[in-house]
Amino acid sequence: MCCGVMAMLLPCAVCTIVPGRCSRHRNSTPTHRGKRSNNGPFVLGWFDHNVVLPRCYMSQSLPRRLGRKVAVAILALLVALVVFGGGFLIVTLNKSLPTHGGEHVIKGADGTVEIIRDEYGIPNIYATTDADLFRAQGYIHAQDRFFEMDYRRHMTGGRLTELVGDVDEAKQADVVIRSMGWRKLAEEEWDLITEESRSYYTAYADGVNAYIADRSPGELGLEYTVLSLSVPVADIEPWTGIDSLAWLKAMAWDLKNNLDDEVARVVAYDSIGDTELVEELFPAFSAGDHDPILTGSDDTNLQPRDTYPRAQARPLVAGETAGSDTADGTDSADVADPEASADESGSDASADKAGDLSAGGAAGAESEAQISALVFESQETLDAMPIMLGRGSGVGSNSFVVSGEYTESGMPILANDPHLTISYPSVWYQVGLHCVEITEDCTYDATGFSFSGMPGLIIGRNSELAWGLTNLGGDVTDFVVEKNTGETTYERDGEDVEYEIRTETFNVAGGDSFEVEVRESVHGPIVSDLLISDDRTASLPDAPRDFSIALEWTALKPGTTGDAIFAINRASNADEVAEAAAAFAVPAQNIVFATNDGHIGYQAPGLFPIRPEVSDADGDLEQAQLPENLGADGRWPRPGWDSSYDWQGYYGADDMPASLDPAEGFIVPANQQVTPPDLGPYLGSYSDGGYRAQAIRDAIESDIEAGTPITVDRANEIMLLDQSPYGQELAEHFATVDTDSERLSEAQGILSTWLENGAHAATDEAGAAIMSSAYSHLMDLTLGERIDGFGATNSTRYLIFFAGLEADSEWWDNPSTEAVEDRDAIMVAALEAMDHDLSEQMGEDMDEWEWGKIHVETPTHSVMGGDAIPSIVRNYFNGDPLPIPGSSSIPNANGFSPTVDENGLVDYEVGPGPSMRMVVDLSDLDAATWIISSGTSGHPRSHNVDNQFAMWAEGETLPWAFTREQVDETGVKTMTITGG
Repeated sequence: MCCGVMAMLLPCAVCTIVPGRCSRHRNSTPTHRGKRSNNGPFVLGWFDHNVVLPRCYMSQSLPRRLGRKVAVAILALLVALVVFGGGFLIVTLNKSLPTHGGEHVIKGADGTVEIIRDEYGIPNIYATTDADLFRAQGYIHAQDRFFEMDYRRHMTGGRLTELVGDVDEAKQADVVIRSMGWRKLAEEEWDLITEESRSYYTAYADGVNAYIADRSPGELGLEYTVLSLSVPVADIEPWTGIDSLAWLKAMAWDLKNNLDDEVARVVAYDSIGDTELVEELFPAFSAGDHDPILTGSDDTNLQPRDTYPRAQARPLVAGETAGSDTADGTDSADVADPEASADESGSDASADKAGDLSAGGAAGAESEAQISALVFESQETLDAMPIMLGRGSGVGSNSFVVSGEYTESGMPILANDPHLTISYPSVWYQVGLHCVEITEDCTYDATGFSFSGMPGLIIGRNSELAWGLTNLGGDVTDFVVEKNTGETTYERDGEDVEYEIRTETFNVAGGDSFEVEVRESVHGPIVSDLLISDDRTASLPDAPRDFSIALEWTALKPGTTGDAIFAINRASNADEVAEAAAAFAVPAQNIVFATNDGHIGYQAPGLFPIRPEVSDADGDLEQAQLPENLGADGRWPRPGWDSSYDWQGYYGADDMPASLDPAEGFIVPANQQVTPPDLGPYLGSYSDGGYRAQAIRDAIESDIEAGTPITVDRANEIMLLDQSPYGQELAEHFATVDTDSERLSEAQGILSTWLENGAHAATDEAGAAIMSSAYSHLMDLTLGERIDGFGATNSTRYLIFFAGLEADSEWWDNPSTEAVEDRDAIMVAALEAMDHDLSEQMGEDMDEWEWGKIHVETPTHSVMGGDAIPSIVRNYFNGDPLPIPGSSSIPNANGFSPTVDENGLVDYEVGPGPSMRMVVDLSDLDAATWIISSGTSGHPRSHNVDNQFAMWAEGETLPWAFTREQVDETGVKTMTITGG
């Protein structure tokens, strides 16, 4: 009887005990190897799939330790169920489910607030003051997603150990985050934002606290109940506005990309020893023959690059004015001209000072080896950071806006789909914020996508304007090599300077607290000496350890992004978007917008450093930096002991690229380079290679040339385009290379047919699976064998690199074999490795191979979903896998990691992908569509936890109600909030 009750009430939790598949496990098509334990957000020891960690960092103590404790507790729970029956289980599972109807109270509310939810649980809030809108938003976020909010709060405060206990990975993440001082920065930013913004964050916190005040942890989330089986769970702390602001640092951390490239260069150089060869792996954007976001100076504010900076430089620390002292004692009025700084020291002197970073420098190869080792350690430490939005080359977005001249409605159409980790619950929470009447006290009428824990909207539309965001890329982070001169000092322009040193204390749930000493230089926190690997330390040369690695990052300076969110939510025209962008410090995003009076536009926000020119190659991405001077343009770590290499302030807001109503009638920001190489400010070396953007541009141009008006449906179709650039660039070589193998010839036939039919990454395509696998193994057999510690990614830089190689290039050779391979030989080897890989995963019958059998998405809970958690818990919190179309570097960008494991297999599970999709037609407030990758709820017992997932997987979407009439028509449940 007990098993029957359990199977009825908790079918997924007992599917390993009770024979047969439960109703939630109805999707049997995928044959993937299971959700990789290192994919998605981190709590229980799961890392980004691109991370290669040293042995001491790969401890599985958290999932194993917690898993054992939970397993024992679950066994005790099952015994209790036998004794007491199923009622106990029902109460336990349901007690955190919120009530979405009836009357609720937030003390201090200004009036009555009405919240109408549709059948998918998507809420629209109606209030008479802005403060009440944000109070209600905080309340409903806490209802549906409080554990997610609390997890984020612990993470951004460097306090994960207080939540999950004595776990190595949590300790390491806490130390890194506390060293960077995210919480401290949020406290500083609280004083920088406007009084109005502070009132909004406070109102939001009041709403959160009204919901959590009289509830135990188990009444707020089932996760607390499970955690309490292994660690003590503390009482929930009140929410504060600073808790919300701190989340902006996590956003910025996951959306920076250039640091990975900087490390990849050092890793490659460590094996290759030639900067010019290394730069071949990082082709300039122009090498891909794709269009940038802004294609010229017409209809833009772009001027010749050598005339920048044009506007007054912004200081490195918000609140400073020209002429005030910077952190290193220099005058900010003296650092507005990067060329002046370089000229003062002279090019020869600069080269000498930079020499310590290269083999030809004064410190020699011994110092170079130390620096390389320290850079590796620094990156490995930083890679242990929790992944909240996504990380790596797959993180990006599509967006485009089309003028009404080319749409069926005659008004602009805007589309956006941010490519982030497909988290569960989704990183997004859909919500409407409506004033019953627009007044001086109530200024909002907007709907869109929010983050739980944050007031306002990140992406969305109001009654006058729609906006979307894509990652801008560029370069906002640097590794800086500090030359240590003593136990607590480092060199700065020939002088000894004291590190700022502080002690951080970390409390551990159920364990002993510990302390860590943190050092900071003028450039930022030292990240090379945090939980250093014993293996790495032992491998350093006998020479004294003379160097440390500091992290300089724009987000480690206090800024005003907390103001920008509210400003863009209420923007109605290009000028107001520009004002919001000026406050939008981090993360650096492309803003694309359209207005209901017919305008379309683009605005680049963000803080981007003005860099000096200390080498001939600085800023010229088609020219390699030379070993005697690795420059200051951000491609390589720079010397911290020479101030002529320092950032010279930030570009002024007026210098940031912008465009309004371009003549071609559309704008496509999809992570490609923002400007041509000779126009606009130098924003850094990092950008996507532009395959996705070009596919979107080509589709729009084709429709325009054909005279086919673009509609909302067509915009959704464009975001789902799935022609593989890997197939277009390389499939013909794979398909035509000579081979004596009948099996490989069969695979080549499938590949040829696939290419002839358009090289689409549909779920039923065997060719898509063959191409994806062959390319992964090609990378492994060439770059993976040549570069020690190579991190395989589906970055378009490697695709452009391989596509441009001659057939007899030395890069094709696998150095681990006696033969010297050319392109044909290595492609045959890659096909052989592909055959082994796919046969192991889908069987040897190629007629049964399909992309969707291995390319799947399994909704995996960020805390309770890892493989080491007992299946009775894991299966309850996780969703079922579904086959997913698309792949890397195409508009339907459901990427995967091409890493080949020790068994010769690749895990094709979806990593980053379109976390949401939206299309807005500005002709009609209700003529819009939206979808997220799971659902509004974070409670596994709620029917709203994943009710959008299947539609998202199929490329379907939902109507997006905006007007009160449409919201009332689609509403199924109403709750009210009063002041009591």
